[in-house]
Amino acid sequence: MWIIEKWKLWRVRRQVRKYFADLRQSLTKRLEGGRQIGDRWEKQFGWYDGLIKRDELRQKNIIETLRLIRDINPDASMAIWNFLRLSNQGHTLECVKPTGSPDKTGLAYLNDLSRRIGKLYAGGTDQLVNVLNLSGFTQGALALEIELNEKLDDVVDFHAIDPSSLDFRRNEVGEVELVQRQSDGTYKVLNQEQIFYYPIDPDIGDPYGRSPILPILQIVFFQVEVLRDLKAVAHHQGHARFDISIAEKAIMENLPPSIIAQGPDAVRAFVMNYIYEIEQGFKDLQPDDNFFHPDSVTVSMVGGTNGQSIDVTQIIDVINQQVVTALKQLPILLGRNEGTTETHGSIQWQIYVAGIESIRRGVKRILEQGYNLALQIQGRQSKAKITFNPLRTTDRLAEAQAEQIETQTKIAQIQQGWITSDEAAMEMVGHEAVNEPQMSPSSTVVGGRSRRMQIKRVPKTRKEEDDEFVNEIQTPWASDVARLTSKAIKAIEAQLQSQVKTYVQRLREAEPIPTRFLLPRREDDADPSSEFEKWVLSIILHDADVQIDDWEALLMEWIQQTAEEAGIATLLELEVEMDFDARDEQLLRWLSNRAYESANLLQQTTDHEVIMDLWDVVNEGEYSIDKAEEALRNSFTFSKERAKTIARTEMISAARAGQFYADKQSGIVVGKEWFAAHQPERTRPWHLEADGQIKQLDEPFVVNGEKLMFPGDTSLGATADNIVNCRCGYFRILEGGEKGVNK
Repeated sequence: MWIIEKWKLWRVRRQVRKYFADLRQSLTKRLEGGRQIGDRWEKQFGWYDGLIKRDELRQKNIIETLRLIRDINPDASMAIWNFLRLSNQGHTLECVKPTGSPDKTGLAYLNDLSRRIGKLYAGGTDQLVNVLNLSGFTQGALALEIELNEKLDDVVDFHAIDPSSLDFRRNEVGEVELVQRQSDGTYKVLNQEQIFYYPIDPDIGDPYGRSPILPILQIVFFQVEVLRDLKAVAHHQGHARFDISIAEKAIMENLPPSIIAQGPDAVRAFVMNYIYEIEQGFKDLQPDDNFFHPDSVTVSMVGGTNGQSIDVTQIIDVINQQVVTALKQLPILLGRNEGTTETHGSIQWQIYVAGIESIRRGVKRILEQGYNLALQIQGRQSKAKITFNPLRTTDRLAEAQAEQIETQTKIAQIQQGWITSDEAAMEMVGHEAVNEPQMSPSSTVVGGRSRRMQIKRVPKTRKEEDDEFVNEIQTPWASDVARLTSKAIKAIEAQLQSQVKTYVQRLREAEPIPTRFLLPRREDDADPSSEFEKWVLSIILHDADVQIDDWEALLMEWIQQTAEEAGIATLLELEVEMDFDARDEQLLRWLSNRAYESANLLQQTTDHEVIMDLWDVVNEGEYSIDKAEEALRNSFTFSKERAKTIARTEMISAARAGQFYADKQSGIVVGKEWFAAHQPERTRPWHLEADGQIKQLDEPFVVNGEKLMFPGDTSLGATADNIVNCRCGYFRILEGGEKGVNK
């Protein structure tokens, strides 16, 4: 039966592979290589020089004007000041190996480098970050050049570059190049391995980016025009003036007869001369002179603050609103106090912080590229990681109050029986509950449980960050695999808890247990009857195939990660110039077979233990659904201790597999020597007997009559007696007979 089932599985997998191969072939017949749609800046004729033109609003003269505005306009200057103070609040620099562990030597080099770069700005990464932030906020792009020494073995300096001095060009083969115009009009192609360009919010087909404060130009120019007009209006309407009126009718009625007799011309000359004398008299008045005039002249006041004029404040308010929007600022940061609710203010602040974070991400990326280049020329495969100190976007008191309400809600949900303590603890503090909630002890039947079930009850313990059992193994991959093992324990325990929940639900929904199983029996009749086994299999364990598939998928997910971590660490330790091939066919076949075999074994064990747990309840007498449920939930079968055993066994074996196939890929490991763990009262006697056994790399060890390619291997038929919780290893034997350091 085992051979037939395995053949069926192999056939299904082959059909699946054939289906996807046919699908890929079908797709390739309908698809085309290369681009079909050209960018808007591409031309059709040979006279085109290949430059990707800048948008007219992003030309170099516009950028220069922005620089000028930020220095002479008070609002723009304040916006720049606020942005730089908020965006650069310190950062953390890390150096991480490919395995994920810290690289202390690499970090020491980066810390030394960070103190001596940015020499033009008084040295130090902090000042360089300020310069890059200013470039991103003003010009909408970041550019950084890494200067190397002539030997190309160290970094001289990091140079912030003016992004507007760089252009993009498509060359003859269609590749986009970063270029700079020279004094003779030609363009120099720049090495993008040393010069990095990062655009902020680029448009489609435009690699240059856009300035966040570009609209300020329009608003500032409008503001200048309005202020000029307001100056004229204030000068014209700001002071009161005399309104002098002359009653021409009264003058005409009192003309001398001699003037009238001379005709119309004489009359006109007399009137004009009369008005001129009055005008001159008023013009010659001093501020403290009194008025003396005939009753044909009327004097009044017009203009000044009492006169009607345009509402200047409304115009200024409109301009202020436009300035705030153009500079991407909050009104309060520019000295504008616009009343708003606390909720709206919090949302505005979060949006403003998100804008700062978007530019900081660009600075982070471009600096990490520079640091990674520095590590590469030092011959290190580690990667730099920069983390800027976060900007708080919420109130701590509000957070504490919200957390208190959430905690009270979780307690109420536990008391109502909606969730477990572990589920609540995972959501609130990120790990399982340290202790169970304080409850009154439930009544138990004296002598009502067999010794077998009492032994299998396991108290819950606090989850540790790294699994100590794995971490004690003396290998380069131990710490990384220990961390993965802790996570795998949690995942496997969740799977076990899901199983017991399903089984309990089925038990409650099933028909009552047949009374023939509850009849008294002899004390020595400890094994369940075949009828009882069939009954349990039919009502609870009828989906074993589905459970096996779930276990296989879960185990494959974790052991594949583990094998890759161990393989990478192994090649790094051997110091060979190659990358670990995690898609190695032999390795994948080993992992696939191991996941399938372990899943079958796990489910077979679970089925057997469920039958035995329920049989113990029946054997005790006074069977009830509640007692059966308690027996299943307290069983070792679904406990965290079993999850630990499963995870440790599978993860260590997978790590040894990754190490073994990495040794094969290296080409320099020719043999191996079994190394027993030498743990007092724990190491298997036959593993101690195998200590020192030497084999060629492709030749299996023989331990207790079973063959293993490496400790934990089951591909040649080794049983659980040889692999469960095994921490043995092997020494490498390198070409020339030299023994490797790994165990």
